[in-house]
Amino acid sequence: MKKYLVFFIVTLLIFLFFRLPYRNYIYSNDIFDFFIADTAPNFLTIYLFVFLKKSQKIKYNNLVLIIFSFLGLVIYELFIQVHIYKGARIDLLDILASLIASISVYFICEKIDEIGI
Repeated sequence: MKKYLVFFIVTLLIFLFFRLPYRNYIYSNDIFDFFIADTAPNFLTIYLFVFLKKSQKIKYNNLVLIIFSFLGLVIYELFIQVHIYKGARIDLLDILASLIASISVYFICEKIDEIGI
């Protein structure tokens, strides 16, 4: 469980880097970075939530945890975000990034649980 807490902290630092200095730099200099600045927060949010939940004492089924994490972000993207941020729009790339992150974090968690890092 401590291993997932370490993964959570490392992912949080990466998330903050992409959310703050990297995104601001890309936007302020009008650089095309293949949508990384736009989608990295959504991609990393899946990792953050899964690693946080896996770091707790409760044992979660990886597939169920990841499916509900993905669905939560999709619901946020489709229904909640547009009411919180003025001018926000539904971004299909964010949903795609969340899906890719969900698939990749599933295999990462399965491997970590299997080999017991």
